[in-house]
Amino acid sequence: METADTTVSLLSGDERLGIDEALEKYAGEFGWWQARHFTLVSLAWALDAFHTMVTIFVDREPRWRCVNPGGCSGGGPGLGICGLEPGSWEWEGGSGGSTVAEWGLVCSQRYKVGLVQSAFFAGCMIGDLLH
Repeated sequence: METADTTVSLLSGDERLGIDEALEKYAGEFGWWQARHFTLVSLAWALDAFHTMVTIFVDREPRWRCVNPGGCSGGGPGLGICGLEPGSWEWEGGSGGSTVAEWGLVCSQRYKVGLVQSAFFAGCMIGDLLH
């Protein structure tokens, strides 16, 4: 009793297919299902891009100024706000201008900005691997 050969070789004989021809022959034309899948994946990428871009604006360190007109007390030149006494300076525009200003992520707390960004991208990578 003979059994029929059900295997199909992509490179059988003289037939050489390019990517477009192979997709058309074996996967079919670009139809409704492919368009739906493309739209949903593009939507997910767009939302991910918004979350990535928001860190540029939210995590910036805003300008600061001395509270007293005569200058700030403490510290030395080039130290910035890290060398100044607390309360001798303030954020221009208030503390609602960025997450750095609101949560005081300066000096010894500056690492938290990068930590949050790294955690976000690690979550994106894990989500992509699980998808």
